[in-house]
Amino acid sequence: MRVLIVSKPVVPPFHDGTKCLVRDLVKHFEQTEVTVMTTPGAPALLPERHPRRAALEELPIYGQAGGFSPALQDNLRAALFLLLRARATLWHFVFAPNARTSAVGRTLSRLRRVPVVQTIASQPRSFEGIQGLLFGQHVVAQSEWTAGRLREAWGAAGLPEARRPRLHVIPPLVAALQPPGLEPQRRLRRELALPDDAQLFVYPGDLETSRGAQLVAEAVAPLLTQLPRAHVVFAYREKTPAARELAEGLRQRFSGQRVRVVKELSNVLELIVQAEAVLLPVDDLYGKVDLPIVALEAMALGVPVVALNQGPLAELQGAVRLPPDARALVASCVALAGHGSERAAVIAAQRAAVTERYAAPVVARAYERVYAEAHGTR
Repeated sequence: MRVLIVSKPVVPPFHDGTKCLVRDLVKHFEQTEVTVMTTPGAPALLPERHPRRAALEELPIYGQAGGFSPALQDNLRAALFLLLRARATLWHFVFAPNARTSAVGRTLSRLRRVPVVQTIASQPRSFEGIQGLLFGQHVVAQSEWTAGRLREAWGAAGLPEARRPRLHVIPPLVAALQPPGLEPQRRLRRELALPDDAQLFVYPGDLETSRGAQLVAEAVAPLLTQLPRAHVVFAYREKTPAARELAEGLRQRFSGQRVRVVKELSNVLELIVQAEAVLLPVDDLYGKVDLPIVALEAMALGVPVVALNQGPLAELQGAVRLPPDARALVASCVALAGHGSERAAVIAAQRAAVTERYAAPVVARAYERVYAEAHGTR
């Protein structure tokens, strides 16, 4: 069995949860030969002497790495490849569902008579018209919350249960991480003008697609009062023009205070690994995987994660989960600061969750079981 993974180009920079998922899956398969889509001259995902190197085919289907979504011309190149040249016996689509891409995938898979696994890489704004969004015989949701929304939308559309695709829940993954060295950490502190003894609380999220940044901002004043060495860092990506205006508003609001607002760090883990806690009180994960990769990376590095106890984040095992309340957020930050027993307990629970549920080998095995089930479905 050879699986073709249809996704964005799997090339650097890896600042996208979809690309990270594909990159790390192919490195940890045991029984699957796999083809991925890249660009001309892209660095190899596996070194020559890697035991899985012969089972991985990297084809330069796309012309360029692109942004958060491929250009129309690159989408056309991918479609032509599927129609005329693809030789895999199973296709695995990994993307945020939309009617146009789903229609193309449905048509091509029927023409080529190839079974399809479809991963909901990130949630659409709505699952209305769900019959136009799902075309795989097997659909993977990355949380029970998203799986529930799929079932509800299917029922609300009046579609027969027997026609619904086989639904699986497999969470996002995190690969083994090498913690950033001390010198890059110190250099980043100097760049951000952070004192050596600063206790860092980091919000590594979008500014414009949820109330997460606003909730953290509401917690800043009481947190800085209760912890005299606390510093809050908003580390964001500029996905839309609105992010620039919101970032400037945060800078003006907290001017002269122990707050930093920084855009697109080259390696956010250099900041994360130094944090007392990573704050993700996010109520809208549009455009992100159901469990943000940065949260899983923080957990793997032994940094406590504080998340909202709703939506997919309510399923983030091991993390601290809170209601959308600034006072609760402050109380949790204070409890996690330093080296107390509560911090140690959270770190231990997170590492256990990573080992048992989110580690790349565990998730790769789950996908290989889906592939084996789907291979005979036409």
